Amino acid sequence: MKSLRDEELRDKEGKSEKEVTMSEASESTCPENLDLVEGVHEGGKKDPSLRRRELLVNSGLAESLIETCTKNAGQLLRSNVGKEVLYEVVTGGSNGILQPTLDDKLNTLHETIASLAAESESEESHEEHVLENFHSSRTIRKLVLNSPTFATTLWMTALKGNCGLWAQGHSSKVIHAYLESSDAEVRELAKTELKPLVARGILKMPERSNQSNEI
Repeated sequence: MKSLRDEELRDKEGKSEKEVTMSEASESTCPENLDLVEGVHEGGKKDPSLRRRELLVNSGLAESLIETCTKNAGQLLRSNVGKEVLYEVVTGGSNGILQPTLDDKLNTLHETIASLAAESESEESHEEHVLENFHSSRTIRKLVLNSPTFATTLWMTALKGNCGLWAQGHSSKVIHAYLESSDAEVRELAKTELKPLVARGILKMPERSNQSNEI
């Protein structure tokens, strides 16, 4: 009788342990708990991109960086070192890590740079215009080529109706970037205004493989 009773107790304990194990398994696979482990690689290591976002974006560091760039845009554009930092920020960071979370801040930065480009040249100014300065003109050109959003803002704020003024010198590289852009909408923006400059030989059409040179 004692042996039989012991077996019954062991069976009950086994079933109880099994039920607890199944309950734990169920809890671990519920959506709430799955969210907790999302982004964690095998071995318990967090996804590097998720970690970068936490350190840069969620911490507020990136927002402060964008604000600093906005306040010092002119100085950074003209700086041999600062222009590289500004370029990375304006384009949204590596793999677009700053987007879309900080799009509003980035748009403000775009508008600030475009406003600098919209300023008229002044003989009284101690600084070269951002479209004429060696470093800034090349940085803005690269931004036009690689950021359609920035290219649109710059065109609408500073260049539309003024391309004839900037079609020579360092600034011509910025204007020419609208012909070189791989983005059809950016090229279309400038098409009407740049066509006469191309016809007069002031600007030269870039050579593109498998693409018409018509403008």
